[in-house]
Amino acid sequence: MPELLISLATLKSLAYLLGSVGILVEWRAYCLHNPYDFRRWSAVGAILWATQYYLLDAFTAALTMGSTAIRTLLSGYLEMPQYKHAAALVCVSLFSLLTASSWQGIISLLPAFAVINTTLALFYLANRPMRICLLASSSAWIMNDLYWQAWPALLAESVAVFINLHTIHKLLAAEKL
Repeated sequence: MPELLISLATLKSLAYLLGSVGILVEWRAYCLHNPYDFRRWSAVGAILWATQYYLLDAFTAALTMGSTAIRTLLSGYLEMPQYKHAAALVCVSLFSLLTASSWQGIISLLPAFAVINTTLALFYLANRPMRICLLASSSAWIMNDLYWQAWPALLAESVAVFINLHTIHKLLAAEKL
């Protein structure tokens, strides 16, 4: 029995380590000016979080983050409108179903808005406007984190907002040159 407890503690530590690396990878993504590089790094962060959630037996969160990784990658590579629209519709539908299946009251609308808003931004907006739209998603995540008192997530999202604002400013300056 003690071996099992050590094993579970080790698994939990590994999960949190993966989640922490996922945060660092996501911050790196927000630093990148190229929208395709942003998507690739962001997808890797989502895969790390999906793995973390899976190891913590949070299967809906794991499925959501795995879907987020796929959505993020697809959004950068689908160029034909019919495929882009179909993929966006599938993603929005999936995130809506995941919200319904994990409903915890009206507060569940904040993450739902965040993932759907991000989905539409990734599929339909150019680099700088997309990042500006992602600020609205970050605001929803921050409010959700405040409600649940998820302080590490709040800190991580707040830092991501400042990195994103810095990158948006640099992109705007580059456009003026």
